[in-house]
Amino acid sequence: MPQGHRPRTARGVRRMMRVRRATRVAAAGIALAILAALLPPPAAVADEIVSAIARGGRLYDDWRTELDLHTRRISHLPAPDITGAAAEGEGLCVACHGWDYHGVPWAEGGSIADRAGTDPADVVAILTDATHGYGTYMDETDLRDLALFVTRGQIDMTRWISISSGRAKGEAEAGSVYFQSICAGCHGADGMAVEEMPPLGPFSRDEPWHAMHIMMNGHPNGSMPPLRVLDASHLADALAYMQALPSRPVIAAVVRGGRLYDTWSVEAGRSVPEGWHPLWPEDRRTEAEAAGGAALARAQARSWRCVSCHGWDYRGRDGMAMGGTPPPFVGIDGKAGADPAALAALLTDDAHGYGRLLSRRDIMDLATFVSVGQVDMAPWIHPDTGHFLADGAAFEGHYQTICATCHGPDGQAIRTMPPVGRAVAGEPQRALHSVFNGHPGEAMPPLRAMGIETAAGILSFAETLPPRKH
Repeated sequence: MPQGHRPRTARGVRRMMRVRRATRVAAAGIALAILAALLPPPAAVADEIVSAIARGGRLYDDWRTELDLHTRRISHLPAPDITGAAAEGEGLCVACHGWDYHGVPWAEGGSIADRAGTDPADVVAILTDATHGYGTYMDETDLRDLALFVTRGQIDMTRWISISSGRAKGEAEAGSVYFQSICAGCHGADGMAVEEMPPLGPFSRDEPWHAMHIMMNGHPNGSMPPLRVLDASHLADALAYMQALPSRPVIAAVVRGGRLYDTWSVEAGRSVPEGWHPLWPEDRRTEAEAAGGAALARAQARSWRCVSCHGWDYRGRDGMAMGGTPPPFVGIDGKAGADPAALAALLTDDAHGYGRLLSRRDIMDLATFVSVGQVDMAPWIHPDTGHFLADGAAFEGHYQTICATCHGPDGQAIRTMPPVGRAVAGEPQRALHSVFNGHPGEAMPPLRAMGIETAAGILSFAETLPPRKH
């Protein structure tokens, strides 16, 4: 691929990401092999058992994902009867017994630490009893691996992680060589490269026991190499280094979330499903379905955009329609200040369905925008005329300095969009949203940091520009 060339289709982006992921995993494996050759081996558990213990750790984490049950179960057969813990709630070992293996306060499972060193056959008997019920989905190998983890794979987390502070009892400087050689190939030097999980800095600070477990055993059904072959002290060093990594800046999440709210498919480089979004009202489909063809396809694609349902001013059907048809649903303004995690759950529920379309980072960026990124447009846009209520002349210099570089001094330089004057006058709320957050998939700089008065002033000047191209 020529330098600087980027695939323009969602399929091309996914192909490029698969190649990069495979390259990163291979590089991590090479780095791990080199380090393992240089370091003294840990206290021995037989080599042939170590991989089974690591797999058992992944089953303990999320056995459904590790076993890929959607693929494993023969779909035309009746679903098997599931009883015990396997049938309740998440049904995950960790949900009851915790990442430190000493139990979860609100669950009945309690500690499994006392099972360390016991006979794996006894643990298999427990896993398959009526209380647990894991024999329904796990075969003999699965049960053996999980039992081996319980009996031979637990580590004393209190030795490596402070109970009171959650800080790793390792040396961050010593851990840098492990992270930057083994982990950074996939996660990036700052721990933020994998979009399907939180940045490693805040994750390792908030969930250090979880992080240590994953470092030892890998991700369920994932490509991350388990590092159980290294001594736990080296992993504690790496964890200490990870805990010093930065968090994703909230402002970066907000402005990108604003672009996802606009057109997530373009910003994230992903395909829109065929047909209407399931929530799109039937009475809004009639005209497009009568037209058919490209008009129908465009209308159906628009039904998947957040803004189509909730409006450019975030107030939905209660907002400023400016002569057009108001959005069909309530706004998102009532969700301002809500917990982003709760909003992420809403975005990925069965009704909205974005969990299968967007990455975890996409979802969290969008949720962060809804929570802390909305602005009240009403004081800045006249409800009847749509004119901006700001002194445009005072901000002409801002436009000519910041915006004219791309749009031209008269707002007509970009041939693939309407003149700026017409675009701002025709859709003022959209213009304000775009100035604050940027355009999806484009290099336009968001001006959120300058404040809404400056943004409104720039747009007040912009609406005076010629509405037609020469």
